[in-house]
Amino acid sequence: RAKGVATLKVLGKEVKAVRALALALALVLPGCLPVAMLRPPEPARGAEFSLGATLMPNPFGGQSPVLLLPYLAHAEGDGTLEYNLSLQWGLRGGVKVGLAPGVALDAGLTLPPALGEVADWSWGVPVVLDGGVILGGGGYYLSPRLHLLGVLGGEWGLAYQLSAGVYGGGWVAEVGALGAPGMSGVLFSLSAAWRFGTAPEAP
Repeated sequence: RAKGVATLKVLGKEVKAVRALALALALVLPGCLPVAMLRPPEPARGAEFSLGATLMPNPFGGQSPVLLLPYLAHAEGDGTLEYNLSLQWGLRGGVKVGLAPGVALDAGLTLPPALGEVADWSWGVPVVLDGGVILGGGGYYLSPRLHLLGVLGGEWGLAYQLSAGVYGGGWVAEVGALGAPGMSGVLFSLSAAWRFGTAPEAP
């Protein structure tokens, strides 16, 4: 009987872990994962603010075939090292390091929104860790990126993203493609934002 109880406990934990990972995926794909990158390769020099939106197919189906996700971001740096904070459903904090002209590394941590029924995190908090390289020059950039998503103390999975954008001193626009192993097809997105403050000019 004791073995049966122990087995049930183990199965219960596994079910919770799988459920948590599935919920993390559900949160991540439509918005928790930073769908819009909107970050040129040059680190900010001083304070910079961005306001924009992302247009993407609705992965949940429903009445609207597309989703419009607002985008708000703040960045501050010295031209070599940048700290940034962005809000697009999920809240992301990140850092960008300039390695050479037109080359930078970018990484961040995203937390999901505490909204609705999915805010029951008794089995763990779903998070997203992302990292990638930003390559650019002449007002264009390309950024391949990997996302590690899952639940603290639980199961984890991978997603991949490719973003290509154009930018000037006061604006940035990009097209993104997001996918994951086992995911049918690729999720495309179109994003744009106005930039204020000391946003770097396109070289």
